[in-house]
Amino acid sequence: MSKTLLHQWMVKACLCLAGCILFAGPAPAAEPEVIAQQIREFRILVDGKHRGDQSMTFSRRADGSDMMQGESEVLINLIVYRYRYASAGTEVWKDGRLIKLVNEADYNGDKYVIQGSAVQQSLHYEVNGESQKAPSDIWAASYWREPDAKRVGKKVRLLDSDKGNQLTATIEKLDPETITLDSTPIKANHYHLDGDVDVDVWYDKYGLIVQQESVESGHKTRLQLTKISRGKVAASSNTQPR
Repeated sequence: MSKTLLHQWMVKACLCLAGCILFAGPAPAAEPEVIAQQIREFRILVDGKHRGDQSMTFSRRADGSDMMQGESEVLINLIVYRYRYASAGTEVWKDGRLIKLVNEADYNGDKYVIQGSAVQQSLHYEVNGESQKAPSDIWAASYWREPDAKRVGKKVRLLDSDKGNQLTATIEKLDPETITLDSTPIKANHYHLDGDVDVDVWYDKYGLIVQQESVESGHKTRLQLTKISRGKVAASSNTQPR
């Protein structure tokens, strides 16, 4: 190869490399390190019968955000009726605000895909590609975190993290109760939500869910805690997710 041709080839190669760097854009930011993590497993009872299971992984991250990754499945298989529900998703909260939501749900073949993130004073999200917007103070109907005191006694906006519907309910704080896990008593704060939903939820001293009761399509449904275990963390810490 002549020096002229070699020079031309090197110039083209440099321009090509520069173009690739320019249009590739910045690399995605790394997710914050997890400094505390806990996994809770639940059985799902429908009208008193064990019909499914749910797991929730709670993570406290180095940037001060909290993340919940949940998976649940219910299967009702009777002689004349079969119904399956499944859901899996992630919520990220920071400074008491929902800043990211991703979820996929299947209601007996009817599927819903939700993706959303905080934008200024709103939560922008899509349900099966359709854009929607919610207020920044909306509370997720996964109910995994204890409501802030400022929400108690007031009507609040709820986001159904499975279907993306926006609901309203009034939160009432009731007397504390004791929930038992493997013969170990857990003192729990009890809340009732009334309005578009009919839900009771109990939380432990860390503000994490330990039990839930609701009425779904006329059926009494209970989320019953069966196991708590520690997850993997990037650095040793005694901090509990909140």
